[in-house]
Amino acid sequence: MRTTARIATAALAVTALALPLAACGAESGGAGASEGQVELNFFHRWPNEPKNSYFADLVAEFEKANDDIKVNVESVLNDAYKDKVKVVAGSANAPDVLFTWSGSFAEELVKSDALLDLGPWLDENTELRDSFYESQLGPFQVDGAQYALPIGMHSKLFFYNKDVFDELGLEAPSTWDEFVDVLQELEDAGHTPIEYGAQEQWTIAHYVGTLNQRVVDPEVFAADQDPAKGEFTDPGYVEALERFQELAEYMNDDMTAVTHEIARNAWIAGEAPIMYMQSSEVGYFGDAQFEYGTFNFPAVDGGKGDPNELTGAPEGFAISKTTEHPEEAQRFLEFMLSKQNGVAYTEATGELSAVQGAVEESDAPAISKELAQGIVDASAMTTWLDNAYDPQIVQAYLAETQLMLSGQQTPEGVMKAVQEAAERVRDAS
Repeated sequence: MRTTARIATAALAVTALALPLAACGAESGGAGASEGQVELNFFHRWPNEPKNSYFADLVAEFEKANDDIKVNVESVLNDAYKDKVKVVAGSANAPDVLFTWSGSFAEELVKSDALLDLGPWLDENTELRDSFYESQLGPFQVDGAQYALPIGMHSKLFFYNKDVFDELGLEAPSTWDEFVDVLQELEDAGHTPIEYGAQEQWTIAHYVGTLNQRVVDPEVFAADQDPAKGEFTDPGYVEALERFQELAEYMNDDMTAVTHEIARNAWIAGEAPIMYMQSSEVGYFGDAQFEYGTFNFPAVDGGKGDPNELTGAPEGFAISKTTEHPEEAQRFLEFMLSKQNGVAYTEATGELSAVQGAVEESDAPAISKELAQGIVDASAMTTWLDNAYDPQIVQAYLAETQLMLSGQQTPEGVMKAVQEAAERVRDAS
């Protein structure tokens, strides 16, 4: 391996857990509510662009069409959002409409009695319910009840530099052996084959979660996602980590000191031909001076999981169970998730709307439409690892795997820590 040159990037420091609502009010139309207006608080995780401006404009349009409602916007970045929303959701100070990840994150909010069951409303508003791709609704269901609605679809794929591949006569691989052969040829030609930033542990979750799905028996893989049953003793988990180590040999050797954003900028600059990224990141590729394509995570030889699955999950919005204005909150949610705004969301942010037909009708690039269709056509979606397991298991998995990538832990040691965390979770279930 070799260290690639880095692009200088400016970082936005988040120094507070939340932005003052008064400051956000200027973005959403000015001062507080006028007499007779209902006031809604809206909490999301994008104080950065382009989504910050998108949601500010959306709120302004909603207020213009609904002059009886005033929407206050608050936004903080990912980790701060996760911390704060778990504190305020379900409390007397809970936002009326709030962002949520699917899977275990939404389930945790439901278990804390924080989210409103949207089922009765959707039973009456079948047009809204049926406007989404059905596969994108399930990840927000708990015990058969719908607690959130999707705004965006996400998948994880390898993006590759077609110019480099064509120059070397390479094709996108579909099996593990083909993948390793491609990586070796790229390295032999003087390239660092895969660009990777593992400083942020969520990126580790995407690699390991996909490898687990590819290698481990599907019944075991599903059973270990149950907090009351998960044991993680299947030898496939160790094999998955060994495969990750094999890939790491073809990555930049400063990976654990590099953020995902810096790694992505290096890939855009052509410093490595391959990077594992989300479909939503296409909007950042405007400066790329090469043609690019995608391929799904290759099938692992001897692996027991379906190689046609895609890793990914929808993101969406929920309504607080403690809201004093459920009807107004539903009006705002329906406006935000309309097909018209699904088209606008795709065009403004580069992300893939979960509303049927929205991506197709947008002026998004052809690659985005292909990615959206890939999600719809996938045999199944593999949930992000950090949304699939109890937070204690996730923390052990990611922290220990990060140590493994830096040479301070072994695959067996990682799984021992995961098994111990799983035992604690089972005991508490």
